Amino acid sequence: MKILINVFAILIFISSLVAGKMYWNHQLDKQFETKPTRVSAAQTEKDMQSETKNLPESIVKKLEKAKKTGNSVKLVIVGSAPEKDVKTWGTLLKDKVEDTYGTDLINVELYEYKQMNTLQFVKTKTYEDITEAKPDILLFEPFLLNDNGVVGIDNTLENLDVVMKHIEAENKNLVTIFQPSAPVYQAENYPNDVKALEDFSKENGYEFINHWKSWPDYNSKEITEYLTDVPGQPNEKGEQVWADFLIHYFTNN
Repeated sequence: MKILINVFAILIFISSLVAGKMYWNHQLDKQFETKPTRVSAAQTEKDMQSETKNLPESIVKKLEKAKKTGNSVKLVIVGSAPEKDVKTWGTLLKDKVEDTYGTDLINVELYEYKQMNTLQFVKTKTYEDITEAKPDILLFEPFLLNDNGVVGIDNTLENLDVVMKHIEAENKNLVTIFQPSAPVYQAENYPNDVKALEDFSKENGYEFINHWKSWPDYNSKEITEYLTDVPGQPNEKGEQVWADFLIHYFTNN
């Protein structure tokens, strides 16, 4: 009987040791658990202020409202499609904007048209693609190079006026940003068209940004390293330079 009592006592002692070890191991595991990092509202606001630093106030307000309401802003990008197969500035910009802000805040749609000019854009009513997309923000490269020497800058601006009236009829609060096509090596009249587009933008209350400042001087031989043998057609290096300028504008990266 005495032996049984001793055996029982030993078993209880061993059980207590095992239970104690399991308890302390559990406590240690809890101490070293990786806890999810909570991002404060203040930090989120700070990030937003940094990312939108280069944007006009009209766009910043749209993004702030979208963040509060949960209704995403639609950015529509319109421009010329390349003749050769390259990853375009539009695609690169779309990917970066969505990665930075998230598609729940900015939804990006890209429309690229091959061999399009503003006259065709109006006559074929292709602008209805953009009207139906109902953008909140429109980034528009209005086929300026394709128009050069074919449509004429005065007609280009008249065509743009027609296009914008149709698009703005669907959204009175639309923010439009115009930009030129790619630079051309040793261009002569074309830079004057770019200046005319800038003047048109300012006179009609549109934003204007000029990515040319990120390229080598269009009169220098260096710029040919960024262009294909098709005039005004960027190669991959050129598309990236163009995209980087716009990425910095939209995300401050």
